[in-house]
Amino acid sequence: MVDIELALWRFSLLAPLLHPIPGVSLTQLARQLAGETKTGRQGEPVLVSPETLLRWLRHYRQGGLQALHRHARADRGRCRALSPDTVAALQALVTLHPDWTVKALHRQLQRDQGRALPLKPCYRLLQGRPRTPVPEAPRHRPPGLPQVLWLADTMHGPAVYGPRRRKTKSFLLVVLDDASRAVMGGACAPHDDVQALMPVLRAALLARGLPHRLLVDNGANYRSRVLRTAAATLGIDLAYATPYRATAKARIERFFGTVRQQLLPRLPAFPTLAQLQTEWARFLAEYHDTPHRSLTQLVGRPTTPLDYYLNNLPPDVRYPQTLELAELFLVEVTRRVNPDATIRLARRSWEVHPALVGQRVLVRYNPDDPQQVRYRPVLLPHAAFTPAFPVL
Repeated sequence: MVDIELALWRFSLLAPLLHPIPGVSLTQLARQLAGETKTGRQGEPVLVSPETLLRWLRHYRQGGLQALHRHARADRGRCRALSPDTVAALQALVTLHPDWTVKALHRQLQRDQGRALPLKPCYRLLQGRPRTPVPEAPRHRPPGLPQVLWLADTMHGPAVYGPRRRKTKSFLLVVLDDASRAVMGGACAPHDDVQALMPVLRAALLARGLPHRLLVDNGANYRSRVLRTAAATLGIDLAYATPYRATAKARIERFFGTVRQQLLPRLPAFPTLAQLQTEWARFLAEYHDTPHRSLTQLVGRPTTPLDYYLNNLPPDVRYPQTLELAELFLVEVTRRVNPDATIRLARRSWEVHPALVGQRVLVRYNPDDPQQVRYRPVLLPHAAFTPAFPVL
C-alpha cells in the first residue's frame, strides 16, 4: 500500500531538481535546497541532506510517484552480516546445545568456521530464544559426622542493665557443631572480644574434644593472634567464612533465628546480664531436649541435637589436657606503665620493671584465672615475657 501523503511530501522537496537552472549542476542545486529548512508532514521544521534529495530524484525518474513511498527492504528479516551457511550452522548448534549461552554458541561457531565472526548478529538471530538450562540436582548438604566441623559466631543480644543501672549492649557467643546442630559452648557477655570468646571456646574443647575444623566469622576477636596460635598448636584447621555470603554459616545463622524467636520474647524489657545468662541456660537445655526437624527427617524418627551428636560421635575424638589449654588460651592486652612502675589488670595492680615507666607493655594472662601475668615491652617484639607481681 502506497502512502500517497508521504510520496507527495517528498515530491514537493525534490520538484526544483526536475527543472535545473542552466549552468548549475544537480549536486549544487541539491546542496542549496538542503541548506534550507523545510516543513515536515506534521508542521515541524526538518532538514534533508543533498544525498537524500538526489536519491529521491533518482527513484522518481525510475518509478514515478509510487517509488517515493517508503517500501520495506527486500531482505527484511534476513541476516546480512552472516552467510546462509553460517546461519544454518548456528541454528544447528542451538538445536544441539539448547542450554548454551549466546557467547558460548558464538565461540563454538568460530571454532567450527575457523574464522572470526561478529557477535551482535548472533544476538539478533537468537533474540527471544527459549533457553532450557540443564536441571541441577537439588543441593543438599551431606549429614556429616560430629566433631568434623564447628561453627563459631556472635549474635547481638538485647540491651541489659550494666553497672549503675546503665544500659549496655550484650552479645551471645556460640560454638555449634555443624552436623548435629548441638551447641558445644555458649555464653552471654557484655563485650564481643577475645576475653569473652576464649573462655567459651576453652569450655567447649574441654567438654567435647577437638574438632577437625573451626569455621569462624571475620571479626577482630576471631582473627586475633591468640586464637590462631591456639588453633595451630592444637591441630585445628581454622577457616574464615566468606564475607557477605550468608550461606557460609547457614546453620548457626538459623540457630540464631531460633534464639530470637524463642529466647528473646521471654526476657523483660531491660534484663540484667545475670538474668540473660539464666534464661540462656534454660533455653539451651530445652533446645537440646527438643527433636530437630532436619535431624528427624534424616534419621526417620524424632531426634534431638544431643542424641544425634552422641549416637554418631566418632571413636577417635582427641581430648586435650587441662594444663595445655591453660597455657594456650592466654589473652594479650596492652597497658601503659604508671609512674609507680605498676600496671592495672583484672581489677588489681601488678608491679613491673621500673625502667618501663611511661612505656606500653604487652601483657599475657588467663582471664579466668589471672594469677600468672607476664609482660614485655611493645617496642621489643622479640623480647621474652617477664612475670609481673601482684601488689598486695
